[in-house]
Amino acid sequence: MNGTKDIIGVLIDSGNDILVLYNGKDFIYVSQYHVQHYDVCTKEDEKISLPKESLFEEPETLNSISLRKALQESKGMFTEIYVTGHHSLHGYITSIMNDYVVFQSPIHKTMYLSMKHLKWLIPYQGNERPYHLTQSEFPVVPIGLSLSRTLEEQLKKVTNQIVIFDIYENQNKIGKLTSIQENQVTLMTAKEGQVFINFHHVKCVHFP
Repeated sequence: MNGTKDIIGVLIDSGNDILVLYNGKDFIYVSQYHVQHYDVCTKEDEKISLPKESLFEEPETLNSISLRKALQESKGMFTEIYVTGHHSLHGYITSIMNDYVVFQSPIHKTMYLSMKHLKWLIPYQGNERPYHLTQSEFPVVPIGLSLSRTLEEQLKKVTNQIVIFDIYENQNKIGKLTSIQENQVTLMTAKEGQVFINFHHVKCVHFP
């Protein structure tokens, strides 16, 4: 269904920018902006029992669910999020800004995820924890960050720091952030010199 990965489930809800699927265990909140095609899989549907109750509170009006509301409901919950690469991210959302989400990962630590590039999210069920980490190993605590409303402005705060764009997708997306202006990000890589990146294609950011 999604252009990057196939997602199979029963469609149980939708909004202007989101589809909600249930795969028999998890609720999958899929950004409609990244759905390239879909098929009706009747054989798979027969194997999936419908959920007895919704994960989040029922919306008050029809089609009131949205990607931002799903993110807001997931805040502070352990969540699986897919943005880019071969693997999804596991952790929890700490803040939701105008065009990006602040995500805390036990692997990548603090991350900034572009909402525009967020493909889907799956809130954890019950008492599940990422990688079976204990509360002391990976506590859910507020992160005291000074945050700007937009991702571009937030990145300007970290100029002259080493950053990693898009989870090691490309070696040219790792380096010292030297400037960001007019939708162009300039990195100084380890040996190659300056690299210029289109800001609109930055999917996520974290810091080594």
